[in-house]
Amino acid sequence: MGCGSSNATSAAEPNNNITEFAVYARQVKQTWPDIKNIDKLGAKTFAYLLHKYPEFKTFYHIPEAYKTEADLLNADEVKEPGERFIAWYSDIIENSDTKFDEKLREHAIQLNNQGVRATQVKNYGDSLIHVISYELKNGLTVEEKRAWQLFCTQVSNGLAVELAKFPRKSIV
Repeated sequence: MGCGSSNATSAAEPNNNITEFAVYARQVKQTWPDIKNIDKLGAKTFAYLLHKYPEFKTFYHIPEAYKTEADLLNADEVKEPGERFIAWYSDIIENSDTKFDEKLREHAIQLNNQGVRATQVKNYGDSLIHVISYELKNGLTVEEKRAWQLFCTQVSNGLAVELAKFPRKSIV
């Protein structure tokens, strides 16, 4: 009898994790229409990312002349990668219930081709969370904010795992 109950417990743990992800992915999906309507969401996310982590400028061919977050926000060079980031994040969100892992693999290939390393992907999600929190202030409930943080962490962790599968690029 003891074995039966321990098997049930261990078998339930992965299901609890799947259920937890499904719950916060659903919350993210429900709030996404409001969030993606934030004016210049992609540009703001990228301006913050590139200002806080200037080493990312080389991945997107952003001139060093843009020093401040305001400079970056108004730069034409930031608009396109910002829009592309929001498009692929939207793709992950919209497919989080059916093709989550597949979408992570697809976007990891793109990031790898740009030279982004597994250790750097967390910064993308952190930048998005920063902009959402700043722009919406009290527009999200505590539970919705937590769902976004957990979802972005899951995306970052999944992308990092996928990026770690690629061979290391030579630095010479």
